[in-house]
Amino acid sequence: MRADSRLMQAAQLHADQMARLGRLEHVLSGAQYPRPADRLAAAGYQWSAYAENIAMGQSSAAAAMDSWMHSSGHRANILDPGLTEIGIGFARDSAGRPYYAQVFGKPR
Repeated sequence: MRADSRLMQAAQLHADQMARLGRLEHVLSGAQYPRPADRLAAAGYQWSAYAENIAMGQSSAAAAMDSWMHSSGHRANILDPGLTEIGIGFARDSAGRPYYAQVFGKPR
């Protein structure tokens, strides 16, 4: 899997939005880019497949990764051989709580 700047932008958009709204959700009603497909379009990523992992509150990126690897759905996204690119985002809300986002994609 390789990093992609457009997926990095999409992941950062979501981390920022979650932190701003104080909610951990894949679809954020009231956000500028509420759905994953909206964020991917805003970043200019043309996908044939995508997945998203989100987390909030873990003390570090390593702790967030550990949480994802102990969740079957999140682990499946990380290990999916059909998803070839990744972007990662991180933000803190006004109380200092961390929000993490991973966006995986397969380009069109």
